[in-house]
Parts: sequence; C-alpha cells; structure tokens
Amino acid sequence: MFSWNGLFIGLTLMVLGVLGVKYAFWLHNVTGPQRWLEKYTGAGTTMGMYKIVSALMVLVGILWATGFGHNVLEFVFSPIAGLFHPGQ
Repeated sequence: MFSWNGLFIGLTLMVLGVLGVKYAFWLHNVTGPQRWLEKYTGAGTTMGMYKIVSALMVLVGILWATGFGHNVLEFVFSPIAGLFHPGQ
C-alpha cells in the first residue's frame, strides 16, 4: 500500500544505492579490501560486492517507494510460508 513515508524511505534508498554504485571505487579505497570476503569469493571482489549490494538497495528502494514490496516478498516466500504458520 502506498504511503508518503514509504515513498520518502524508498527514494532515500534509491539515492543511496545509486551513490553506492557510482562511488564503489572510493568506498573501496576508504575501507580497503575485505579480506574475509575475498577469502571465499576471490581476489578483487570487494568492489563488485559493493556494487551488487548497492544495486539491490536501488531495487528495494523502488519496491518500497511504490508499495509493491510486500506483494513481491509474499510471492517470493510463498513456497515456504507453511513453515512459519503450520496451522494454516
């Protein structure tokens, strides 16, 4: 359902996500390589993971701003919904 508060939060997430994609190199230079991440995913993947997380932030922001987030999550998690409400 649409709400002004959700629109504001969604737009904020979208802006932060776009900035995260644009400035991933700067963020990598500030924080340095994440050794624990590169241990499992390979050398040089820290900046790529920053971009993936930022792109997901943009997607979540769009869903949140338009009010479709609940419907999408309900569809995605519908196969395992019985695990959380066994009485239904």
